[in-house]
Amino acid sequence: MIGAFIGCENDKPTEPEGLPDYLYPLHSSSFWVYDVESYENDSLLYRSSDTTMTDSTLIWGAEEWFGFKGINGVFWRNGIEGVWRLIFRPEMEYGMAEKYYEYPTVPGDMWYVASDDDSVSVVSLTESVEVPAGTFENCYYYRIVRSDRSRRVSVWIMPGIGIVQQSELMIVGGDTLRSFTRLRQY
Repeated sequence: MIGAFIGCENDKPTEPEGLPDYLYPLHSSSFWVYDVESYENDSLLYRSSDTTMTDSTLIWGAEEWFGFKGINGVFWRNGIEGVWRLIFRPEMEYGMAEKYYEYPTVPGDMWYVASDDDSVSVVSLTESVEVPAGTFENCYYYRIVRSDRSRRVSVWIMPGIGIVQQSELMIVGGDTLRSFTRLRQY
């Protein structure tokens, strides 16, 4: 009888695996290492490596939220319909939770993130992205646009892994600022 159970333990499922339960893996030891480049008016400002890691947790609204090292007053969690952001600002007495990335989703979905005055839309669910950490197929491509169009961000997320690539364009005064972030390690 024991042999039969051991044999079954190693059998692979016959049905294909579905989507991961979460878009962004958030837990007490989450970390990602990125290569970052920033430009001002097409001149390279800097090139560096940046590590994003969880370093704090908060219980708010009976849910566990995770904070990233060096970013105060902002917490994240996987919740109903996607990834949620909780922010605390001086003008917000109790904090504000908003859906930031919808998941699962379909191309064409759009929602508003009031605290940033941004619209977030889903462009594609089938992007192929090549970064130093490897090639990722079927990435979710989100576009974030500030209402005055002074900021545009493109984010490619691999479900179950997190952000694999991001590009940002900001217009500040007469200057154009661009940054590119690519996953190196996770």
